[in-house]
Amino acid sequence: MPLPSPSTLLGIPNYNSWYAGQENAFCKIMDWYHSPDRFLGMAAPTGSGKSVLALLAARMSGARTVILTATKGLQNQYAKDATLLGGANVVGQNNFPCTLVRGLQADEGPCHEGIPCPLKQSGGCPYHQQLQKALSSGIIITNYAYYLAQTNFSSGLGDIGLLILDESHQAFSAMESYLTIFLSRLDVEPMGIIFPGAVDQWAVWQSWAGYSLPVASDFVSSIESEMKALRSLGQQVPGAMSRSYRSAKSVVARLERLSDVGEDWVIQQTRHGFRFTPKWIAEYSTSLFQSVSKVMLMSAILSPKTADSLGVPIAPDRRWIEVGSYFPSQNTPVWHIPTARISYRTDDYGSTIWAARIDQIISRRLDRKGIIFTVSYDRARLLMSRSRYSGIMVTHSTGDVIYMVNKFKSMKPPAVLVSPTVTTGWDFPGNGSPQYIIMGKIPYPDTKEPVMVARRGDDKDWTSFLAMETAVQESGRCTRGSEDKTEVLICDDSWRWFWPQYKHFAPQWFRDRVRGSLSSVPDPLV
Repeated sequence: MPLPSPSTLLGIPNYNSWYAGQENAFCKIMDWYHSPDRFLGMAAPTGSGKSVLALLAARMSGARTVILTATKGLQNQYAKDATLLGGANVVGQNNFPCTLVRGLQADEGPCHEGIPCPLKQSGGCPYHQQLQKALSSGIIITNYAYYLAQTNFSSGLGDIGLLILDESHQAFSAMESYLTIFLSRLDVEPMGIIFPGAVDQWAVWQSWAGYSLPVASDFVSSIESEMKALRSLGQQVPGAMSRSYRSAKSVVARLERLSDVGEDWVIQQTRHGFRFTPKWIAEYSTSLFQSVSKVMLMSAILSPKTADSLGVPIAPDRRWIEVGSYFPSQNTPVWHIPTARISYRTDDYGSTIWAARIDQIISRRLDRKGIIFTVSYDRARLLMSRSRYSGIMVTHSTGDVIYMVNKFKSMKPPAVLVSPTVTTGWDFPGNGSPQYIIMGKIPYPDTKEPVMVARRGDDKDWTSFLAMETAVQESGRCTRGSEDKTEVLICDDSWRWFWPQYKHFAPQWFRDRVRGSLSSVPDPLV
């Protein structure tokens, strides 16, 4: 017997029918929820209604639920529906003004100096208003960064019965950012602390952190005494002193963490100090999962390796659901076009062939818009300098991405966006009009970066796994509805060995779209 519509179950409008496979996925989610298994992984492509499934799981389970996202866009999307269900959207203090001291953000307010805030107690602080609402809500929508900080360093979000990690393929980087420790000379030297000489030995760093910690703590106590003395005289604490106090307290916290971590971390010297990054984050998974009894991971590119990297235990404590795509696979074919093998070793001749092949593709698609992913800014500039179609191309730097992407979206065909970075978090729906994506290079991360080198030493497939994740994300930028038609053309002959060797890292819906290699550029989709 079919279930009532999602709108009927949720009690909110706009979801009057089930997508293909969505009802079956929901039944499997509820079956998991009432089983002894703690973790569920759900690989579900774009358009499968993941956010509705998350809200249904929260509503129908009756569990107090926290839903995590990696992007503001998805968080805001969830918030619209969650509000109708009595839920709350929570963002960090830096999104609110301090109502006690004009000109400050809430994260800079006097309450962080230990001063009791009358507005906080009376409900006049907008940040604490939203937090109190969240604490009394059955559904909380927030992001990974806020959740990790609030549950590990602050008062938490109350008891949680169900934790849903949407965009869970980005949870690893969120955890890495949360765990990474950075210490700057500008932070420690005013305290009289000097970095050690042997900077590549963990034993030296942990010993240094141990004897530096009381020095930093004394520095904090000294500033606290100065601030109390000023307040006792009725004088305002200078902004510079307040900032110094908050910085010093942060250093103390970072030194405490540095003295506790294991040796399996990577030390990187930067221009202003040192960065300490865990080689792997799985052993710190309790910071993410806490003691929540039910944890669900969702993503269009979720794979068992993603779950492994986050510290999700294998069966019998883990279930897996793979939802197929109801978008016609013939609308989004993925083809390899023989070109040249593209890497940092590609010579000028190979680059010339590469640019010419891309021009050949564009020349037959001047009635539509396209995106070319180049992996690096250098390769984007090279293409712009060599293509005879540079006049219809737009590219961007690190500082003007939003502006240039919006410019591209407003352009009429023919138009081409050349980008190394808009691989995730950006949508370019075709609204039924055919488009094309050119993958100019297999998107391997920087394999010479120290953390990547360390991880690859343990897992030789790690960078290939990340490259496949990015390739799948790139391929889906223009396909946001069942009517969208987007061909993906790969102009890197490395695909010949990459795909057969690592296709198991790709979700099934993507594998269904990979067609193989062609001898020449295909006719455009119609």
